[in-house]
Amino acid sequence: MGPNDIRTVDKPVLNGSTQVPLRWSYILSFGSLISTTFSTRLNDGSFVDIGTRTGNTIIIFNRNDYRTRFNISKSEVATLIINKVTETEEADYQCKL
Repeated sequence: MGPNDIRTVDKPVLNGSTQVPLRWSYILSFGSLISTTFSTRLNDGSFVDIGTRTGNTIIIFNRNDYRTRFNISKSEVATLIINKVTETEEADYQCKL
């Protein structure tokens, strides 16, 4: 897997759904994963980070209500959880390893 390898998932989700997992799959060499960062695309096309996971340490950033809107799975390495789906969550998301 190279640095420009991009994987996408198209997941239709109903407005009002709760605890919706967005999962990314990948294979890395043992011991090579340092951290995982989840981001969402803004209207201008740029991405802004939602939060990170490094080992068992999870940080959801305190902006745009991210702490109430999202969670990061402690049991699955690359899983962002949308706590409650509204029109605000209709966006593109990415996971950077």
